Amino acid sequence: MSITDDLGGRPEVQAWRSVPRPAWPILRELVIHGPQSRTALARKVGLSGASLTRLTKPLVESGLIAERDIAYDPVNGRPTRPLEVVADSLRFLGVKLTADRAYAVVTNLRADVIAEDEAALTGLAPATVVAQLGEIADALLARTGPAVAAGITLGGDAHSPARLDETELVDSGQLGWERVPVRRLIGERLGIPCVVKNDVTALAYSHQWFGAARGVSDFAIVGIGAGIGYALFLHDREVRATEADLGEFGHQILDPGGPVCPAGHRGCASSYATTRAVLRAAGQGLRRSPSYPEVLRLAEAGDPVCAAVVREAAWALGMMIGNVANSTMVKTVIVAGEGGDAARVARADLERGVATRRRDHASVTILSQPHHFADWARGAAVAAIRSYIEGTD
Repeated sequence: MSITDDLGGRPEVQAWRSVPRPAWPILRELVIHGPQSRTALARKVGLSGASLTRLTKPLVESGLIAERDIAYDPVNGRPTRPLEVVADSLRFLGVKLTADRAYAVVTNLRADVIAEDEAALTGLAPATVVAQLGEIADALLARTGPAVAAGITLGGDAHSPARLDETELVDSGQLGWERVPVRRLIGERLGIPCVVKNDVTALAYSHQWFGAARGVSDFAIVGIGAGIGYALFLHDREVRATEADLGEFGHQILDPGGPVCPAGHRGCASSYATTRAVLRAAGQGLRRSPSYPEVLRLAEAGDPVCAAVVREAAWALGMMIGNVANSTMVKTVIVAGEGGDAARVARADLERGVATRRRDHASVTILSQPHHFADWARGAAVAAIRSYIEGTD
Protein backbone atom coordinates (compact mmCIF):
# COMPACT_ATOMS: atom_id res chain seq x y z
CA MET A 1 0.00 0.00 0.00
CA SER A 2 1.39 3.45 -0.93
CA ILE A 3 1.51 6.42 1.42
CA THR A 4 -1.23 8.06 -0.63
CA ASP A 5 -3.49 5.00 -0.30
CA ASP A 6 -2.86 4.90 3.44
CA LEU A 7 -3.72 8.58 3.81
CA GLY A 8 -6.85 8.17 1.76
CA GLY A 9 -8.23 5.76 4.34
CA ARG A 10 -7.78 8.12 7.30
CA PRO A 11 -11.05 9.73 8.47
CA GLU A 12 -9.50 13.17 9.01
CA VAL A 13 -8.10 13.20 5.47
CA GLN A 14 -11.45 12.18 4.04
CA ALA A 15 -13.11 14.93 6.10
CA TRP A 16 -10.76 17.57 4.69
CA ARG A 17 -11.33 16.37 1.16
CA SER A 18 -15.08 16.70 1.59
CA VAL A 19 -15.05 20.30 2.85
CA PRO A 20 -17.25 22.49 0.60
CA ARG A 21 -15.52 25.43 -1.03
CA PRO A 22 -17.50 28.13 0.88
CA ALA A 23 -16.15 26.71 4.16
CA TRP A 24 -12.46 27.02 3.27
CA PRO A 25 -12.17 30.69 4.39
CA ILE A 26 -13.46 29.64 7.81
CA LEU A 27 -10.81 26.96 8.17
CA ARG A 28 -8.10 29.29 6.89
CA GLU A 29 -9.03 31.95 9.43
CA LEU A 30 -8.97 29.45 12.30
CA VAL A 31 -5.65 27.97 11.15
CA ILE A 32 -3.94 31.36 11.02
CA HIS A 33 -5.52 33.22 13.92
CA GLY A 34 -6.51 30.49 16.31
CA PRO A 35 -9.71 30.05 18.36
CA GLN A 36 -12.43 32.64 17.78
CA SER A 37 -16.02 33.27 18.72
CA ARG A 38 -18.64 32.68 16.08
CA THR A 39 -19.46 36.39 16.04
CA ALA A 40 -15.86 37.41 15.36
CA LEU A 41 -15.38 34.62 12.84
CA ALA A 42 -18.52 35.54 10.89
CA ARG A 43 -17.40 39.17 10.71
CA LYS A 44 -13.91 38.30 9.47
CA VAL A 45 -15.05 35.97 6.70
CA GLY A 46 -18.02 38.11 5.70
CA LEU A 47 -20.82 35.71 6.55
CA SER A 48 -24.10 36.06 8.42
CA GLY A 49 -24.44 34.22 11.70
CA ALA A 50 -26.88 31.78 10.14
CA SER A 51 -24.55 31.01 7.22
CA LEU A 52 -21.60 30.51 9.54
CA THR A 53 -23.62 28.09 11.69
CA ARG A 54 -24.73 26.17 8.60
CA LEU A 55 -21.15 25.81 7.34
CA THR A 56 -19.46 25.06 10.67
CA LYS A 57 -21.93 22.45 11.92
CA PRO A 58 -20.66 19.66 9.61
CA LEU A 59 -17.05 20.72 10.30
CA VAL A 60 -17.63 20.21 14.02
CA GLU A 61 -19.40 16.90 13.42
CA SER A 62 -16.54 15.63 11.25
CA GLY A 63 -13.92 16.62 13.83
CA LEU A 64 -12.13 19.25 11.73
CA ILE A 65 -12.97 22.00 14.21
CA ALA A 66 -13.92 21.78 17.87
CA GLU A 67 -15.81 23.91 20.38
CA ARG A 68 -13.83 25.20 23.34
CA ASP A 69 -15.16 25.83 26.83
CA ILE A 70 -17.74 28.56 27.30
CA ALA A 71 -16.37 32.11 27.20
CA TYR A 72 -17.98 35.54 26.93
CA ASP A 73 -18.01 37.12 23.49
CA PRO A 74 -16.04 40.40 23.64
CA VAL A 75 -18.35 41.93 21.01
CA ASN A 76 -21.78 41.36 22.56
CA GLY A 77 -20.95 40.00 26.01
CA ARG A 78 -22.96 36.82 25.49
CA PRO A 79 -21.68 33.38 26.45
CA THR A 80 -20.19 31.52 23.48
CA ARG A 81 -18.13 28.46 22.70
CA PRO A 82 -15.17 29.60 20.57
CA LEU A 83 -14.26 27.45 17.61
CA GLU A 84 -10.75 26.15 16.92
CA VAL A 85 -9.27 24.00 14.21
CA VAL A 86 -8.10 20.53 15.23
CA ALA A 87 -4.46 21.01 14.26
CA ASP A 88 -2.83 17.79 15.46
CA SER A 89 -4.64 15.39 13.16
CA LEU A 90 -2.54 16.25 10.08
CA ARG A 91 1.20 16.29 9.43
CA PHE A 92 3.19 18.33 6.90
CA LEU A 93 6.77 17.86 5.77
CA GLY A 94 8.99 20.86 5.07
CA VAL A 95 12.50 20.71 3.55
CA LYS A 96 14.94 23.56 2.99
CA LEU A 97 17.79 22.79 0.58
CA THR A 98 21.09 24.67 0.63
CA ALA A 99 24.17 24.10 -1.50
CA ASP A 100 25.39 21.37 0.84
CA ARG A 101 22.72 20.41 3.39
CA ALA A 102 19.07 19.48 3.76
CA TYR A 103 17.03 20.71 6.73
CA ALA A 104 13.70 18.99 7.36
CA VAL A 105 10.81 19.39 9.79
CA VAL A 106 7.40 17.84 10.34
CA THR A 107 4.67 20.15 11.60
CA ASN A 108 1.00 20.04 12.44
CA LEU A 109 -1.62 22.17 10.71
CA ARG A 110 -0.65 25.30 12.68
CA ALA A 111 3.04 24.89 11.79
CA ASP A 112 4.12 23.73 15.24
CA VAL A 113 7.32 21.74 14.71
CA ILE A 114 6.93 18.15 15.91
CA ALA A 115 10.21 16.68 14.66
CA GLU A 116 13.25 17.91 12.77
CA ASP A 117 16.47 16.63 11.24
CA GLU A 118 19.31 17.75 9.00
CA ALA A 119 21.99 16.07 6.94
CA ALA A 120 24.87 16.92 4.64
CA LEU A 121 24.03 16.26 1.01
CA THR A 122 26.00 13.30 -0.30
CA GLY A 123 25.83 14.66 -3.84
CA LEU A 124 24.10 17.33 -5.89
CA ALA A 125 22.78 15.22 -8.76
CA PRO A 126 18.96 15.49 -8.69
CA ALA A 127 18.49 11.73 -8.32
CA THR A 128 20.93 11.65 -5.39
CA VAL A 129 19.23 14.56 -3.61
CA VAL A 130 15.75 13.11 -4.13
CA ALA A 131 16.82 9.71 -2.80
CA GLN A 132 18.41 11.29 0.27
CA LEU A 133 15.37 13.48 0.95
CA GLY A 134 13.26 10.35 0.76
CA GLU A 135 15.40 8.68 3.42
CA ILE A 136 15.22 11.74 5.69
CA ALA A 137 11.45 11.96 5.24
CA ASP A 138 10.98 8.24 5.92
CA ALA A 139 12.89 8.51 9.21
CA LEU A 140 11.00 11.61 10.37
CA LEU A 141 7.54 10.37 9.39
CA ALA A 142 8.19 7.04 11.09
CA ARG A 143 8.31 9.06 14.32
CA THR A 144 5.38 11.39 13.65
CA GLY A 145 2.98 9.53 11.40
CA PRO A 146 2.46 10.08 7.65
CA ALA A 147 2.29 13.56 6.14
CA VAL A 148 -0.46 14.71 3.81
CA ALA A 149 1.71 17.16 1.83
CA ALA A 150 5.30 18.30 1.49
CA GLY A 151 6.96 21.62 0.76
CA ILE A 152 10.46 21.99 -0.70
CA THR A 153 12.24 25.35 -0.75
CA LEU A 154 15.52 26.40 -2.31
CA GLY A 155 17.19 29.38 -3.87
CA GLY A 156 16.34 29.80 -7.54
CA ASP A 157 18.56 30.81 -10.43
CA ALA A 158 19.04 34.57 -10.62
CA HIS A 159 18.81 34.40 -14.43
CA SER A 160 15.57 32.41 -14.63
CA PRO A 161 12.67 34.28 -16.27
CA ALA A 162 10.15 32.25 -14.24
CA ARG A 163 9.19 31.67 -10.63
CA LEU A 164 10.05 28.37 -8.98
CA ASP A 165 6.36 27.63 -8.45
CA GLU A 166 5.31 28.51 -11.99
CA THR A 167 7.36 25.96 -13.85
CA GLU A 168 7.71 22.20 -13.69
CA LEU A 169 11.39 22.44 -14.62
CA VAL A 170 13.43 24.17 -11.90
CA ASP A 171 16.77 25.94 -12.21
CA SER A 172 18.92 26.44 -9.10
CA GLY A 173 22.26 28.20 -9.20
CA GLN A 174 23.25 26.96 -5.72
CA LEU A 175 22.69 23.31 -6.59
CA GLY A 176 23.80 23.57 -10.20
CA TRP A 177 20.41 22.34 -11.43
CA GLU A 178 18.96 23.12 -14.82
CA ARG A 179 15.43 22.14 -15.83
CA VAL A 180 14.90 19.59 -13.06
CA PRO A 181 11.30 18.39 -12.43
CA VAL A 182 11.72 18.69 -8.65
CA ARG A 183 8.06 18.61 -7.68
CA ARG A 184 7.32 15.50 -9.72
CA LEU A 185 10.44 13.61 -8.60
CA ILE A 186 9.98 14.30 -4.89
CA GLY A 187 6.21 13.83 -5.06
CA GLU A 188 6.68 10.41 -6.65
CA ARG A 189 9.30 9.40 -4.06
CA LEU A 190 7.15 10.48 -1.10
CA GLY A 191 3.79 9.50 -2.54
CA ILE A 192 2.13 12.76 -1.42
CA PRO A 193 1.47 16.13 -3.08
CA CYS A 194 4.56 18.33 -3.17
CA VAL A 195 5.01 22.07 -3.71
CA VAL A 196 8.26 23.84 -4.59
CA LYS A 197 8.86 27.43 -3.52
CA ASN A 198 11.53 30.09 -3.43
CA ASP A 199 12.93 29.84 0.09
CA VAL A 200 12.52 33.51 1.02
CA THR A 201 8.96 33.63 -0.34
CA ALA A 202 8.00 30.60 1.72
CA LEU A 203 9.60 32.09 4.83
CA ALA A 204 7.63 35.28 4.24
CA TYR A 205 4.37 33.32 4.17
CA SER A 206 5.43 31.59 7.37
CA HIS A 207 5.87 34.98 9.03
CA GLN A 208 2.57 36.24 7.59
CA TRP A 209 0.52 33.30 8.83
CA PHE A 210 2.29 32.27 12.03
CA GLY A 211 5.12 34.68 12.78
CA ALA A 212 6.30 38.26 13.09
CA ALA A 213 4.13 39.60 10.25
CA ARG A 214 0.83 38.13 11.40
CA GLY A 215 -1.74 40.93 11.25
CA VAL A 216 0.59 43.16 9.18
CA SER A 217 -0.86 43.80 5.72
CA ASP A 218 2.24 45.42 4.20
CA PHE A 219 5.75 44.09 4.88
CA ALA A 220 8.95 42.97 3.23
CA ILE A 221 11.50 40.33 4.07
CA VAL A 222 15.19 40.51 3.18
CA GLY A 223 17.13 37.26 3.44
CA ILE A 224 20.91 37.39 3.67
CA GLY A 225 23.06 34.27 3.42
CA ALA A 226 24.90 32.69 0.51
CA GLY A 227 22.83 35.07 -1.61
CA ILE A 228 20.35 37.87 -1.06
CA GLY A 229 16.65 37.13 -1.23
CA TYR A 230 13.61 39.38 -1.12
CA ALA A 231 9.85 39.09 -0.79
CA LEU A 232 7.25 41.86 -0.69
CA PHE A 233 3.65 41.73 0.55
CA LEU A 234 1.19 44.56 -0.06
CA HIS A 235 -2.42 44.50 1.13
CA ASP A 236 -1.91 40.96 2.47
CA ARG A 237 -0.82 39.68 -0.95
CA GLU A 238 2.56 38.66 -2.28
CA VAL A 239 3.95 40.86 -5.04
CA ARG A 240 4.90 38.16 -7.52
CA ALA A 241 8.28 38.35 -9.22
CA THR A 242 10.49 36.11 -11.33
CA GLU A 243 13.72 34.63 -10.02
CA ALA A 244 15.60 37.04 -12.29
CA ASP A 245 13.76 40.00 -10.76
CA LEU A 246 14.61 38.80 -7.27
CA GLY A 247 18.22 38.28 -8.30
CA GLU A 248 18.49 41.92 -9.32
CA PHE A 249 17.59 42.98 -5.79
CA GLY A 250 20.86 41.59 -4.47
CA HIS A 251 22.92 43.53 -6.99
CA GLN A 252 21.57 47.03 -6.40
CA ILE A 253 24.47 49.47 -6.27
CA LEU A 254 25.09 50.92 -2.81
CA ASP A 255 28.50 52.54 -3.37
CA PRO A 256 30.03 52.83 -6.87
CA GLY A 257 33.48 52.81 -5.28
CA GLY A 258 32.90 49.69 -3.18
CA PRO A 259 34.26 46.15 -3.52
CA VAL A 260 33.62 43.96 -6.54
CA CYS A 261 31.10 41.09 -6.32
CA PRO A 262 31.57 37.73 -8.14
CA ALA A 263 29.29 39.00 -10.93
CA GLY A 264 31.65 41.93 -11.55
CA HIS A 265 29.53 44.69 -10.00
CA ARG A 266 31.37 47.25 -7.93
CA GLY A 267 29.75 48.27 -4.67
CA CYS A 268 26.53 46.24 -5.02
CA ALA A 269 24.68 44.76 -2.06
CA SER A 270 26.15 41.30 -2.65
CA SER A 271 29.68 42.65 -2.42
CA TYR A 272 29.05 43.73 1.18
CA ALA A 273 26.40 41.62 2.88
CA THR A 274 26.48 37.98 1.73
CA THR A 275 28.29 35.39 3.82
CA ARG A 276 30.86 35.05 1.05
CA ALA A 277 31.56 38.78 1.09
CA VAL A 278 31.86 38.88 4.88
CA LEU A 279 34.15 35.85 5.00
CA ARG A 280 36.31 37.13 2.16
CA ALA A 281 36.81 40.53 3.79
CA ALA A 282 37.42 39.05 7.25
CA GLY A 283 39.78 36.41 5.86
CA GLN A 284 41.91 39.04 4.14
CA GLY A 285 42.31 40.96 7.39
CA LEU A 286 42.85 37.92 9.63
CA ARG A 287 45.04 36.15 7.04
CA ARG A 288 43.15 32.90 7.55
CA SER A 289 39.73 31.44 6.77
CA PRO A 290 37.26 32.00 9.64
CA SER A 291 33.70 30.70 9.91
CA TYR A 292 30.76 33.10 9.86
CA PRO A 293 29.85 32.51 13.54
CA GLU A 294 33.50 33.14 14.45
CA VAL A 295 33.49 36.46 12.61
CA LEU A 296 30.40 37.51 14.57
CA ARG A 297 31.93 36.40 17.88
CA LEU A 298 35.15 38.27 17.18
CA ALA A 299 33.21 41.36 16.13
CA GLU A 300 31.27 41.34 19.40
CA ALA A 301 34.54 40.86 21.31
CA GLY A 302 35.98 43.98 19.67
CA ASP A 303 38.35 42.49 17.10
CA PRO A 304 39.04 45.47 14.79
CA VAL A 305 39.03 43.48 11.54
CA CYS A 306 35.81 41.54 12.16
CA ALA A 307 34.06 44.49 13.78
CA ALA A 308 34.74 46.62 10.70
CA VAL A 309 33.53 43.91 8.32
CA VAL A 310 30.32 43.22 10.25
CA ARG A 311 29.62 46.93 10.65
CA GLU A 312 29.97 47.40 6.89
CA ALA A 313 27.66 44.45 6.18
CA ALA A 314 25.05 45.81 8.58
CA TRP A 315 25.34 49.26 7.00
CA ALA A 316 24.77 47.75 3.55
CA LEU A 317 21.73 45.85 4.82
CA GLY A 318 20.39 49.10 6.26
CA MET A 319 20.82 50.77 2.88
CA MET A 320 18.80 48.00 1.25
CA ILE A 321 16.06 48.36 3.84
CA GLY A 322 15.96 52.10 3.27
CA ASN A 323 15.59 51.53 -0.45
CA VAL A 324 12.76 49.05 0.16
CA ALA A 325 10.89 51.47 2.41
CA ASN A 326 11.30 54.34 -0.05
CA SER A 327 10.19 52.41 -3.11
CA THR A 328 7.34 50.38 -1.61
CA MET A 329 6.20 52.51 1.37
CA VAL A 330 6.21 49.47 3.67
CA LYS A 331 7.08 50.25 7.28
CA THR A 332 7.84 46.70 8.48
CA VAL A 333 10.91 44.84 7.21
CA ILE A 334 11.96 41.42 8.48
CA VAL A 335 15.62 40.45 8.23
CA ALA A 336 16.25 36.71 7.86
CA GLY A 337 19.27 34.46 7.50
CA GLU A 338 22.77 34.98 8.76
CA GLY A 339 22.52 38.65 7.85
CA GLY A 340 20.04 39.00 10.70
CA ASP A 341 22.75 37.95 13.14
CA ALA A 342 25.08 40.59 11.72
CA ALA A 343 22.31 43.18 12.04
CA ARG A 344 21.95 42.44 15.75
CA VAL A 345 25.69 42.63 16.37
CA ALA A 346 25.95 46.01 14.61
CA ARG A 347 22.47 47.47 15.11
CA ALA A 348 23.69 51.07 15.15
CA ASP A 349 25.32 50.61 11.74
CA LEU A 350 22.17 48.97 10.39
CA GLU A 351 20.19 52.03 11.42
CA ARG A 352 22.89 54.31 10.01
CA GLY A 353 22.47 52.59 6.67
CA VAL A 354 18.70 53.08 6.73
CA ALA A 355 19.19 56.76 7.58
CA THR A 356 21.56 57.14 4.62
CA ARG A 357 18.71 56.33 2.24
CA ARG A 358 15.64 57.47 4.17
CA ARG A 359 15.21 60.68 6.15
CA ASP A 360 12.26 59.36 8.16
CA HIS A 361 14.18 56.23 9.15
CA ALA A 362 12.56 56.07 12.59
CA SER A 363 9.22 55.13 10.98
CA VAL A 364 10.63 51.81 9.71
CA THR A 365 10.32 48.83 12.04
CA ILE A 366 13.10 46.28 11.49
CA LEU A 367 12.53 42.81 12.90
CA SER A 368 15.21 40.15 13.14
CA GLN A 369 15.44 36.84 14.94
CA PRO A 370 18.32 34.41 15.57
CA HIS A 371 19.13 32.47 12.42
CA HIS A 372 18.08 28.81 12.43
CA PHE A 373 17.71 26.75 9.27
CA ALA A 374 14.85 24.85 10.94
CA ASP A 375 12.83 28.08 10.60
CA TRP A 376 13.40 27.96 6.85
CA ALA A 377 12.30 24.32 6.76
CA ARG A 378 9.19 25.36 8.71
CA GLY A 379 8.58 27.90 5.95
CA ALA A 380 8.60 25.01 3.48
CA ALA A 381 6.02 23.20 5.63
CA VAL A 382 3.87 26.35 5.61
CA ALA A 383 3.99 26.27 1.80
CA ALA A 384 2.56 22.77 2.00
CA ILE A 385 -0.09 23.87 4.52
CA ARG A 386 -1.14 26.78 2.28
CA SER A 387 -1.45 24.48 -0.69
CA TYR A 388 -3.48 21.99 1.31
CA ILE A 389 -6.07 24.40 2.69
CA GLU A 390 -6.18 26.88 -0.18
CA GLY A 391 -5.50 24.70 -3.19
CA THR A 392 -2.54 26.90 -4.21
CA ASP A 393 0.82 25.87 -5.65
